[in-house]
This record gives sequence, structure tokens and C-alpha cells, in this order.
Amino acid sequence: MVKTKTALKDRQSPARHLSRDIETLANRGRRYRPDEWLYFLCQDVLAGFGRRLQQPWDEERQEALHALSSLYGNLVGEHPWTDILGPTYMELGSSGQQRWLGQYFTPQTVASCMAEMQLAGLDAHLHSKTRIRVMEPTCGSGVMLLAACDSVQRHHGVSALQQFALTAIDLDRLCAEMTATQLLANATLHGALGEVHVYQGNALTHEGMHVIVSLAWPPMDEDGLLENLTVPSCPMPIGVNAIPAASAIRVGEQLSLF
Repeated sequence: MVKTKTALKDRQSPARHLSRDIETLANRGRRYRPDEWLYFLCQDVLAGFGRRLQQPWDEERQEALHALSSLYGNLVGEHPWTDILGPTYMELGSSGQQRWLGQYFTPQTVASCMAEMQLAGLDAHLHSKTRIRVMEPTCGSGVMLLAACDSVQRHHGVSALQQFALTAIDLDRLCAEMTATQLLANATLHGALGEVHVYQGNALTHEGMHVIVSLAWPPMDEDGLLENLTVPSCPMPIGVNAIPAASAIRVGEQLSLF
């Protein structure tokens, strides 16, 4: 009975499940902090999409991250377009990690409400078959974009997601990595997007911009699966003139969640 209740509670709060496992790893060897394990998780998931690790995992981290990434994948499968890493970040921050994890992100319910309001009346844009661009200049964990995707899929079907080009920017490297991780994982399991561009840097000045993810989804095969999805081999700096986020403001229909 106790195990059944615990399993149900974990399904209702995937962040609590994930943060508990991260804290266990951090306490086991005390070599890496919880925020570092969260960052490692993002790197490991993105490596699964083809992005080269800056250096291979040592044996300790490789074994632990295999289990942690598998858990995250299962949670994403059970909770489509749900912000899991943001609440995990805040769960860890509330457990004595405020020095490294001091940010607070928009709750999923608020993000969903905003997405419903901002994305109302999409029919004309969808019928035109033009690319619909959504930009999030302070993306945090990516909750606003996840909520937008969830709204589009529920109201217009999974195929409508392929008309969307999402751009996300954040000053914080971990936030940019979390957004990239969540968008790719959900798009792979729950519905391909048109484009995804995620950057670390200043959205106002474009200073210090680094590409975390920049890709266009390939066509889906006959079984509804993605073919040959890859991401840049490693985060790389770019110049202001090369930032698709800037052109997204001028090209096509711009929808803002703010």
C-alpha cells in the first residue's frame, strides 16, 4: 500500500521524483552538487540527440546519468509538454541549494493560462501554412514554450506543431540547457516541431550569444517517428548578424507570450 501511494505521488509530482534522485546522487559521493547533477543531466540528454560532450563522462557519472536520463525520459513520456526540470530546479533550491539555484520560474498553470490567451485565433495562420514564430527572450526552464506547444496540440492536433518555430534565450547557461532539453525530449516523444533555436546570452544586446540548439525538424516517417534528428556538436558562439532570434521578429507571424 505504501509503495502504491508513493508511486502515485511521484506520477503527480515528477519533479519531486527527479529531485530526490539527484539529491541522492549528490549525497552519495559529495563530489558534485545537486545543481551540477542537473546540468549533467541536460548535457547527457542532449548528447543522446547527437551533441558531443565537451569531455566524456567518468565511470561514476556515466552509470548514474544512464539511470537519471532514463528516469527523465519516462517522466516526459508520462507528462507531455510539462515543465519537469524547472520545478526540479526549485525543489533542489528549497533544499539548501539557494546559493546555486536561486531562481523561481512561472508555474505551469499560469503559463498554460497565458498560452491559451495568446494563442487564441490561430486557425487563419494554420490554414495559411506559413511558419509561426514564437520567441521567449527570458526562457527560464522553457515552461512558456512547453505550455504553448501543449495548447497547440490539444486544440489543433500534433501536426500543427510542425508549423511552429520556437526561439528561446536566457542569460543563465543552465536555464538555456534545461529549455533545450525539455523541448527536444517532448518534441521527440509527443510531436515534431518546425524549428527550435535556443541560445545562452543577452536577449536585449545580443552580447555573448552562444548556440545551445539550432535545428529544423526533418519530416516524420510513415510511423510518425522522426528521422535523423541531430543538434550542434557543442555550444558555440555566434555573431549578432547570425542570430535567427533577431530575424524571427521580422519574418512571418510573430507571436509573443508577453
